[in-house]
Amino acid sequence: MIKIFEYFLKKEIPVLMYHRLINNKDEIGKNTIYLNVDEFEKQLKYLKDNSYITITFKDLYKIPKKERKNKKYIILTFDDGYKDNYNLLFPLLKKYNMKAVIYMVSDEKYNIWDVEASGEKRFDLMSKNEMLEMYKSGLVEFGGHTLHHPKLDTLTEEEQRYEIEENKIYLEKTLGEKLYSFAYPYGIFNETSKKIVKDLGFNYGIATDSGKFYIEDDLYQVRRIGIFSDITMSKFKRRVKGNYNLKYTR
Repeated sequence: MIKIFEYFLKKEIPVLMYHRLINNKDEIGKNTIYLNVDEFEKQLKYLKDNSYITITFKDLYKIPKKERKNKKYIILTFDDGYKDNYNLLFPLLKKYNMKAVIYMVSDEKYNIWDVEASGEKRFDLMSKNEMLEMYKSGLVEFGGHTLHHPKLDTLTEEEQRYEIEENKIYLEKTLGEKLYSFAYPYGIFNETSKKIVKDLGFNYGIATDSGKFYIEDDLYQVRRIGIFSDITMSKFKRRVKGNYNLKYTR
């Protein structure tokens, strides 16, 4: 009975996964990896009103483990680096003084990987200047996400290293700072991918819906919680409690 009680008391820093924000129906694509910006603002307001503290992976790396207890830390992540992250996300981060981590595909101008694979609409990625403006605000941390958004497990070790390392080199040169985390495109990877990410000096490898409950149990397969258009406010509240992923990692 005590073990069961202790089990349900377990908490971990929620790492949320977003992609695109939209503000009109014309921006809805085939894939459901979008969220209306008004719904996103409601989520930020809920986090603010309930004393959550948004941090980045750089922050997490620098915060001593003993200081993480009894703090309502949360990490907001956005994959791919869409232009709407600059147009819609950035103003809200400034309004609520909250942080986010954006995983940037560095050698494409738009979501060509989805356009070619599924006939998805074209959605532009942000420009270098937009990325720099967000970074200089101190509210946005950028992480690696490859040059071209491939499925890493379909590539040779040499090809994987090229995609990951060249993306890292470009972003670090552009930002003038080391990258702390890398997100695997599609959440697809293998043990070779994890080894490369670690060998290249990333502190964290970020997955999607796979990985351990505790971040520290596998730093190179950090589990995230997807937030998409079908997530109601009640579902969102459950996902940020800190124990949502327990049922998937037992």
